[in-house]
Amino acid sequence: MKKNFSRIISVILSVCLLMSCGSAVAFAADETSAASSFGDSIAKGFYNALNTIVESLVSTICKIYPNPADWQNLSDYDSDEVGFMPGRETYQTGAKDGNFWSLGYASLSVLPEDADEGIYNLGRDLMNKIAEGVYDDQRVRVAVIDDNSGEGAVVMGAVDGMGLTSTDVREIRKAVLAYCEEIGFEVSSINFSATHAHSVLDTQGVSTEFFKKLFLNFAYNAMGKTDSLPGMEAADYFKAYFIAQSIEAVKNAIADMESGKLYFDEIDFSEFIKDKRGLIAKEDIPATAALYFVPDSGSEATYITDITCHATSFSASNGLVGSDYIYYMDQYIKEQTGANLVMVPGAVGQMSRDIEVDTTGMTEWEDMGASAKALGAEFAKLVLAADFANELDPVLNVTHKEIFITPENSILVLACEVRLVNNKVFLDENGDALMPSEMGYLEFGNEFAFAIMPAEFYPETFWDDEITNGTTWDGTEWPYDSLAEAVDGVTIYPISITNDALGYVLTDNNFAFMGHIIGEEIADEVLSVGKHMGSFLVEEYYEMIEDFVK
Repeated sequence: MKKNFSRIISVILSVCLLMSCGSAVAFAADETSAASSFGDSIAKGFYNALNTIVESLVSTICKIYPNPADWQNLSDYDSDEVGFMPGRETYQTGAKDGNFWSLGYASLSVLPEDADEGIYNLGRDLMNKIAEGVYDDQRVRVAVIDDNSGEGAVVMGAVDGMGLTSTDVREIRKAVLAYCEEIGFEVSSINFSATHAHSVLDTQGVSTEFFKKLFLNFAYNAMGKTDSLPGMEAADYFKAYFIAQSIEAVKNAIADMESGKLYFDEIDFSEFIKDKRGLIAKEDIPATAALYFVPDSGSEATYITDITCHATSFSASNGLVGSDYIYYMDQYIKEQTGANLVMVPGAVGQMSRDIEVDTTGMTEWEDMGASAKALGAEFAKLVLAADFANELDPVLNVTHKEIFITPENSILVLACEVRLVNNKVFLDENGDALMPSEMGYLEFGNEFAFAIMPAEFYPETFWDDEITNGTTWDGTEWPYDSLAEAVDGVTIYPISITNDALGYVLTDNNFAFMGHIIGEEIADEVLSVGKHMGSFLVEEYYEMIEDFVK
């Protein structure tokens, strides 16, 4: 008991020190701004020293904090048991005889019936922000696609949410795989993205009373208890509900599958997007990819597109559930054409909306959603105006690579220890934390592909830092070419926050942790795995491609 009490006191003291450091950051930022004549080098030196101190403090907390009882040794890890899927075995260089495209679509609400009763958490606030009501909807959208080569269909799902943990995605997978086995349906890849909407119910758990979890889970972990804490009933129910609805949506999409033609086009959304840091000019914002499936039966078509823009038009401060431009983009396309939509996030980084809306004469209610509605409509118009003259041959290639991440940023480890998120953690022979995750490559018609990434990529990490004019924090170069050109003859586009949610991924040379030379109040490195996450994922991606595309 005394040992546990000492640990609790140590945690409290460490947290106080950490909060003091946070105050020091704010003070230092003001001082640096006031004395900018001393140069960036002085500010960098200060922040680099502060980074070391903060990491040391949080690392100490992690060592003191008891590990959850369900953390296992890496030697006990089993890929099949946890729900990892490697994809297809072979890479097809052309359509086989008898190949044809088929696609099924489904969309369901993931909002519980009592979502407006003030018991569920909005997913953007560590301090337990409760949803006061519902503005529009929060949905899961699923497309199941197959080239009917016999190697298995691919599921592309997207849930309105800030992020999905690999644990929850793999739970969905295991249930879908059991269903597919039951009905004799072959599936080779099941993917779920989070649309990164900032004003919907919490799909990860990060908004469920951080300090309560911090202190009470210390005791639970020390006692070997893995139960949820008292008061988490609503959060637990919502997580179970959105997972169940996602599984049901996949089943419905499989039942909806029919033959048709698949088209591709590239869409430039940059007119309505800006880089909040001011580093990427509008003309340098890369275009994104869109698929258009037209059923032979003449029934509803389906669009699948990635967009490199944060869904932050609708403010979480309203206290209402709103899935932002995604809902209104979907609604506009449905109203104009009857077609379906799956929207997945691209390399969103600090890319945000750039649209002005005249709210004169609007009610307060109309004003709340005006920007989201306008942006959704503009994005939808661009999709509907796309040419889609490029018909894709029925060739589908998909592979996944399992990766094990060693967090350099102990804040992520602490979040797992506190059980703020339910990512699985395994311990190596030295007792250090390793987090299993994955990436993927999904190619259509031997012409274009999606790079499936488990974290929130910055555009420059994917397309290379020429689009930011080589902006750097540490003075070194980013040595990697654009991932878009990793496969000859194929143009590749990023899908972020898919099959996991591991924070931001910057280029290594521009990782500044607590302080940044670009923009104001942009310190996404705090919510990152660490400085070398960018190079790690890029190198793993190239290795995956080399092994698959031969």
